Amino acid sequence: MVSAEPIVYVVDEMVVSPGRARAFLDAYLERYAPGAIARGLTLDRVLVSPPVWLEDQSNTVSVSWTVRGARAWWHQSLLARHDAEVLRWWEDADELLTTRRRTVSCAPVDVEGATDV
Repeated sequence: MVSAEPIVYVVDEMVVSPGRARAFLDAYLERYAPGAIARGLTLDRVLVSPPVWLEDQSNTVSVSWTVRGARAWWHQSLLARHDAEVLRWWEDADELLTTRRRTVSCAPVDVEGATDV
């Protein structure tokens, strides 16, 4: 059975330059998160790996967001792509990151509903 409003997960996985993870995460939550929430995303969880602030190695910061329904995901995605603040944020953030990637997924039972836009 396909649920009416599938949950779409948006996960940012960011490898932060050595010694900068705490400052990066603070900036992400202060500068990026409010706009993401305003666009309709719900903060699901924030994880730091390994679970200690490293000074001489990189931490990986993973932030998981959720949004209900494919239309809502596409809507927030289009808003972000045309938002100068989002573009500025990622330009600034890239100075602190060694790599970053974003994945978008849903539960297998929701795939059909997530593609019905």
